[in-house]
Amino acid sequence: FFYWDTKPVGHMRTGKTCDLVFTTKIVEVLTFLFTGRKKTVFLYTFAFRIPCVINRYYFVVNRILSSMKRLFYWAFSLLSLCTACHEPDASNVIEVDLQTAGKEIAYSRFVESVEEVTLHLPDSLPVKGVERLYFDGDKLFMEDSGGEGIFVFDGGSGNLLSRLNAFGEGPEEIKRIGAFCLDPYHKRMCIFDKGDRKLKMYDYGGRYVHSVPVGSFFLDMVKLDEHVMTYFYPIYAGGEQPEGVWTCDSLDRLVKRLDTHVTEDCKFHYFPVMYNWDGKRAYYYDRNWDELSVITADTLEVLHKFHLRNAIPLSVKGKRNLSPQDLEGRSILHYFACSSRFLLMNFYTFRQEDPYGQDVVWLLLDRETGETEVAKSLKNDLASHGTIENNSLFYKDDHIWVRVDDSSDNAVRLELLHLR
Repeated sequence: FFYWDTKPVGHMRTGKTCDLVFTTKIVEVLTFLFTGRKKTVFLYTFAFRIPCVINRYYFVVNRILSSMKRLFYWAFSLLSLCTACHEPDASNVIEVDLQTAGKEIAYSRFVESVEEVTLHLPDSLPVKGVERLYFDGDKLFMEDSGGEGIFVFDGGSGNLLSRLNAFGEGPEEIKRIGAFCLDPYHKRMCIFDKGDRKLKMYDYGGRYVHSVPVGSFFLDMVKLDEHVMTYFYPIYAGGEQPEGVWTCDSLDRLVKRLDTHVTEDCKFHYFPVMYNWDGKRAYYYDRNWDELSVITADTLEVLHKFHLRNAIPLSVKGKRNLSPQDLEGRSILHYFACSSRFLLMNFYTFRQEDPYGQDVVWLLLDRETGETEVAKSLKNDLASHGTIENNSLFYKDDHIWVRVDDSSDNAVRLELLHLR
């Protein structure tokens, strides 16, 4: 779940379980207008270009520029201060107290019916677990957490259609998967190869199409528009690259910064699912601030702010030498799935005596009424087969969520939860 980062830009290596994320190169940067540049850079450029146009009146213009610079400084400082608060309306703040957890939440509270689908795998292709799960039309895409690549299934029959496992050192091969998403506009699987810092495209049959070098490091990505890619890097980078959420075009040129609410204390990241995607929008959970947002190709809107009673404080997340004792008893979002009516989440609490992460509590929010229910487990009271014991939760769309039983070597059982 964790990685160690000695430099925040392009020097990530796969770490051992329970390694942590830190950025050790601290650079004091004044953020100006969400660009990540120093204020002096913007003001110098402003003062340089105007006199080039009207240099005949240099003395007068210089006085004007001096006043305008002070005006811009105070105006935009005020805007930056207001933005830094980054708080949604108080009515959208949800109190979360995991200590009040009951025994279980029944499926019937939010599910209309349960459909079971089995994904069939050859005996020679065992999977360790499901890292990511995406849908496009009648196809289902599953990334194996054990490094066996990406499997493409028929969503109805569960039969295996193709597999992307082009690992190697060649220019059309994958050295190390850093992020994976779908491009439904061009029917491509998009792979961020951390080994050579390239975005590599493959068709749905697993055949190589093309590559694009990327200049910035990121943790995840999503395709919300035909012409741009949305990137996520909620870790402090010291001004050396974009932070938060931003978009780039097909040539890796910055298009828009959607969110830059990342401070020097944002150095700790927990890796399970960051967003839900339905092709046009994404529900994004920011673990730095415990905020749920909805993202389109050019907008980010905060929907809910959560006050998690035993959350990891930013002062702890930003510590240079973070120890297990610092995290003891602290909680963080694990998985979530959102719809227009319901939000289902589970939170993991760090325990030194629980190295396999069994201390997970579920929360169900009825977004229409504001009612919440907290419990230690989910119960399938709508089907005859047994309840899935793990804590997985994936998103297909606003009407169907998915739970995964990947305990078998040659098959993966899916529960498609058709929501009320």
